[in-house]
Amino acid sequence: MHHTEENQNQDKTIFIQETISGINLTQEDFSNRRLIGSTVQSFKMQDGRCRYLRARDTRFHNFSIDHVLCDQGYYQDCSWAGLEVRNSFLTGSHFSGCTFEATKGSLSSFGLSVFSGCKFRGSRLSEVSFSGTWWQDCRFEEEDYFFVRFPSSVFMETTFTGCRLQKAIFRTATFIRCTFEKCTLNESVFHKARFIDTKWIDTDIHQAANLERVRYD
Repeated sequence: MHHTEENQNQDKTIFIQETISGINLTQEDFSNRRLIGSTVQSFKMQDGRCRYLRARDTRFHNFSIDHVLCDQGYYQDCSWAGLEVRNSFLTGSHFSGCTFEATKGSLSSFGLSVFSGCKFRGSRLSEVSFSGTWWQDCRFEEEDYFFVRFPSSVFMETTFTGCRLQKAIFRTATFIRCTFEKCTLNESVFHKARFIDTKWIDTDIHQAANLERVRYD
């Protein structure tokens, strides 16, 4: 019975106020789905595709992808709890008004994505790329990053609070009206970064490994 329900879920394209649970896919395609006011829980995918997802007011609980192409997604007012991303691409995606709690990520890319009004809390990311991303009115709280890369990214009105940004790469990034509070920046790289009206509270930027050609405007 469970297997039948799973197959029905895979064949459907639009989910409105529905719960999708206990899906485990290998080498499958879950692309082009539309989710409105729904809940996705215990979703695991390996070696598959999950492209062009569109979700609004949807809760993702324990959503796990490994070796998955999950690019060009659009997520509005969604919440993610226990998201796990490994060896996957979420490039060119758009996140608006989303919350992320306790995300785990490694060896993955969110390059060229846009984040607006999003909140990240309690993530542990290692070797994840956010190259060329755009952040507006976002909050990072108690985040733990190791060798997470944000080259050529733009941050506007964004706050980092109590974050551990070890060996984080912010090369040629731009920060406009941002705040770093109680953050550690061990061996971070801000080479050629630009700071405009950005505040540092209980945070020592000189922990960074590379501050060459940094501009403060």
